[in-house]
Amino acid sequence: MESLSLFNGEYAIENAPRTHLDDGRACVPQHYLQYSHTHSSVEELILKIDYCERYPIFVCQDDAGIYLQVGVIGTDNYLKDSQQEQVKIVYGRKWRVEPKLPTSEIIQTAFLAIKKAREHEVRELLRLKLNNNITTPFNNHQDINLLSNHSLAISTEGDNVSWAELQRELNQVSYDHATFFVHNLERRISNCWLLEIVMMSEVSTKQPELLDNPVIVLVINKLTIDEVLYQLMTQLIHLSDRHVDEHFKFAQVARFSRNISVKAIASISASTRQLHKTVALLEFEQHWLKSNYQTDLTRVPTLNASPLSLKIKAQLNSFGKIAGVLPKE
Repeated sequence: MESLSLFNGEYAIENAPRTHLDDGRACVPQHYLQYSHTHSSVEELILKIDYCERYPIFVCQDDAGIYLQVGVIGTDNYLKDSQQEQVKIVYGRKWRVEPKLPTSEIIQTAFLAIKKAREHEVRELLRLKLNNNITTPFNNHQDINLLSNHSLAISTEGDNVSWAELQRELNQVSYDHATFFVHNLERRISNCWLLEIVMMSEVSTKQPELLDNPVIVLVINKLTIDEVLYQLMTQLIHLSDRHVDEHFKFAQVARFSRNISVKAIASISASTRQLHKTVALLEFEQHWLKSNYQTDLTRVPTLNASPLSLKIKAQLNSFGKIAGVLPKE
């Protein structure tokens, strides 16, 4: 019987149980595999990913090992389009990939890296006009140390605002050239507000999800400007994440799309998780559990006599006995 080929960097544990696909092919579920990924094997996986040409995924290696890094191609968020003759590329953070990381987790790392690269853009694209200055209060480059030492000055205040006051404030806000208009505002019986905001977007937007979602619905616990703006940013990030969910593909399959049945996923999981639970596979199970334990040992952090280590030790001791593999000392 034909078997589903393993990717480079994957190895089935000896005598691992198999399951069968709908087309009759046999395959070994990932939890019965071992992994020894290399730069080359990770590149082969990334080649099977499709999302958007604006977000290339790089596979690199340095002295610390293999990592993924997402590039973002577009215009500078802090300059006017008229000031830019060409697009530029910037790079997101490095996402480390351990050689023993399961293939699915490498794919999910790329998935998350794209989401976070997009979120970085989303946070820079919401602009607030304040005292004739254009600001980006939600960007990731704020000086956290500075803000932490001005806690009283930045604490949120304010009473509930009216429809008209809310619209006046939203007139000072834009998002990738989109503007916001209050379409409906209702007080709900649960002592919150239902706020519907219409976004007027341009076709040239960097965020294509805006064209498909012109109305944003917010549930607000306090009808203050701060609460509305925080909830608005949360929803804009959610729309970005949902775009990745639907359009990120591995081997031409949108694995994270909501068009995939949750019960179908649960059914596959239920039918494969306990394949080792038979008398015939008792020896295999012992070998498998030992293999998993050896993998866990490679991920155990080390503690020393530093202030942080002492703090963590105190945290762990407060729980009494803890199962699992404790940090090394």
